[in-house]
Amino acid sequence: MNAVACTIQGGDYAHGGAASQRLKEQLKKIGAEPAVIRRAMIAAYEAEMNVVIHAQRGEFRARIENGQLDVQVIDQGPGLPDVEQALQPGYSTASARARELGFGAGMGLPNIRKATDDLQIESTPGEGTSLRFSIRLRPSALYGEGRHSVQVFPERCRSCFRCLRSCPTQALRVHQGKPQVLDYLCVDCGACQRVCPTGALALAEPHAQLTPAPDVTLVVPPAALAQFGPGVPPQRVLDELEAMGFAGVLVTAAWEEALRAAVREWAAGGNAPLPVISPVCPAVVNLIETRFPALIPHLAPFLSPLEAIRETTAAKRLVFVVACPCQRSALLAGTLQPDRDIIPLENLRSAVAPRLAEQPAGAVRAFTTPQEVDTPPLPLVVSGIHEVAALFELIENAQAPDISVVEPYACHPPGFGSPLLSADPHLAAYRWRAATPAGDARATAVRRPGDYRPRPGLRLDEDMARAVRKLGRIDRLARSLPGDNCGLCGAPTCAALAEDIVLGRTTQEACVRQPSRPKEAP
Repeated sequence: MNAVACTIQGGDYAHGGAASQRLKEQLKKIGAEPAVIRRAMIAAYEAEMNVVIHAQRGEFRARIENGQLDVQVIDQGPGLPDVEQALQPGYSTASARARELGFGAGMGLPNIRKATDDLQIESTPGEGTSLRFSIRLRPSALYGEGRHSVQVFPERCRSCFRCLRSCPTQALRVHQGKPQVLDYLCVDCGACQRVCPTGALALAEPHAQLTPAPDVTLVVPPAALAQFGPGVPPQRVLDELEAMGFAGVLVTAAWEEALRAAVREWAAGGNAPLPVISPVCPAVVNLIETRFPALIPHLAPFLSPLEAIRETTAAKRLVFVVACPCQRSALLAGTLQPDRDIIPLENLRSAVAPRLAEQPAGAVRAFTTPQEVDTPPLPLVVSGIHEVAALFELIENAQAPDISVVEPYACHPPGFGSPLLSADPHLAAYRWRAATPAGDARATAVRRPGDYRPRPGLRLDEDMARAVRKLGRIDRLARSLPGDNCGLCGAPTCAALAEDIVLGRTTQEACVRQPSRPKEAP
């Protein structure tokens, strides 16, 4: 079957890499091993960009058959006078413009040879070059199913389809006016909740109310203390919580700083491929395990701050205030019970706000500034699930070699942009920083007890051969659909609708643009 077939225009740097990106998504859908996908992507991208940089035009063709990927790239260009010389690292005939854009380092063909199992190059000076390479495919092991804490309230749905366009993994469908979350694709990032105007997508129930008890230690994120407006500094909220009768109140900020220091030390010690990715945000870890499994070796082997507190804090009972769905899911992977140990941030706000209104603002204890940790390298902080995904695409394609540590967050600004929060996230983040939050001597980073593992994610079938056949049917069906990705069918794109049809989630009649189209043959 043809996985990808397209034309490449020389000099079109804006669209360079589109063919190789499409190939990568196809390989993920058939369940190829992440390391093999990365090799294929590197080779395909370098071959594609060689046409963009050096030729007038070219053809990119990829075929998956009998457990092997075969790629052919034919161009009309200047050709190579000496193929062996062109295969030497550093040899380049790139133009000045290409070099200004960061291309033409002379590593394209050497990288292709290193990444492939077989490479053949035929070139005629003045006419063009034909490049063929093959990579033997291996199936990736499957581990478990997806889990999420997003609950659907179908009676609230108005079929606005905003959730379809917001999801970074295309985990949402709206069929017959009812939203559906595909468990194996949802990463708990909250993007759908952020754009839903009616609350049809919300934090899963059950969950607890804020009930003080002398045997309960309350765990709160910084955002929980910065939700009460400019006249209520975070320390006053913390004072009020402590006065309500809990055994203690822990703020996760100190554990976040401990994790940051541990990740930087891990990267500096050469323990993993760079860039090292911090597991600070469980939604981002889910995203990697689902959509970017090739980046699993880059994840630092530590628990998130909330999980670290759960595993190490000596308290009779811990109750956690969660600010996003992914925190709830991560905590429930342990032994906590949602109806007694997990509290949505809004429940905390509802319980504390009346007490703050009754009590006059008195003297507020100042937070102490935590000790700065001077451990290189500094992390690249990136926030927003789509921005994180875009950066991971570059890292997966080996296009970000100058980054050592990434600290990614699904929400923006980091830790304060969850859809479960009511205060303006930028103001809340500012008020927290202005409070100079305290350190905590108990805070520490905690190593994960097990390995990160890829989820089924985009995979079409457990068996690679069946997945290849399904992919072929999806490709044929997608070409018969309008291609405008209107979303009126309840799927985010025409390609997603084709996948839903082949996997039996819906029928071809779902496409309202072509209701009389003949049905696809089985």
